[in-house]
Amino acid sequence: MKNLIKLIFFVGYASAQLPVAVIEFDGKGITEQEASALSDRLRSELIAEGSYRVIERGMMEEILSEQGFQQTGCTSDECIVEVGRMIGIDRMIGGSISKVGDLLSVSSKIVSVETGEIYKSITFDLEGNIELMLSDGMKSVAYLLAGKEAPEIKRRKGYLKLPSKYIIYLCIALFLIYETIE
Repeated sequence: MKNLIKLIFFVGYASAQLPVAVIEFDGKGITEQEASALSDRLRSELIAEGSYRVIERGMMEEILSEQGFQQTGCTSDECIVEVGRMIGIDRMIGGSISKVGDLLSVSSKIVSVETGEIYKSITFDLEGNIELMLSDGMKSVAYLLAGKEAPEIKRRKGYLKLPSKYIIYLCIALFLIYETIE
């Protein structure tokens, strides 16, 4: 009897999760590898957050390669809908990750495959480096996509901004001048 109750609870919980697939995010001002790593991290964070049942990336890529489709650069709503239809899912998550100066910005949306309607659109900005976005920022993006408040991001040692190259050049020049004076 206990196992039956557990099974009913599990089935109810699994069906409460909305199935989604996350298409590779477009990187602007970051490398393709960084955009891919951040997309993978978002998948993991969505699974951990618990509101969505996320289609595994490998399965999605296998279906798309069988159909002769490459998802690289697929960020328009029409492209996202097309990929969703190919893999047989109702909702897709896509977007872009941009870096301008020290600001990293994630723009993400959940798109209905059936209607092309955007269910949810969020923007998350983080001042820092790509490592901080990977370790903490994508968790915030997952929470925002689930309609929850994003967890606070605490600065940690090792994530301090490096001085600009001009300051480094100035320090080297001052050091060389100091060395020649002595």
